[in-house]
Amino acid sequence: MNNLTVFEQNGQLLTDSREVAMMVGKDHSKLLRDIKGYASHLIEANFGLNEYFIESEYKDSIGRTLPC
Repeated sequence: MNNLTVFEQNGQLLTDSREVAMMVGKDHSKLLRDIKGYASHLIEANFGLNEYFIESEYKDSIGRTLPC
């Protein structure tokens, strides 16, 4: 199993969804779609969504801003 790069931001341990997608062998866009599906379940269960997924963005190699 590959090791994820984990970093700390504002006291939270985080990792990049692009790395998770590579690790589980899924397209990044499909992983984000799945995460958004999980998000609705977390909200319904009154879990703090930001404890599990923090939306962010990055610039790809051709300069587009994409979600991550």
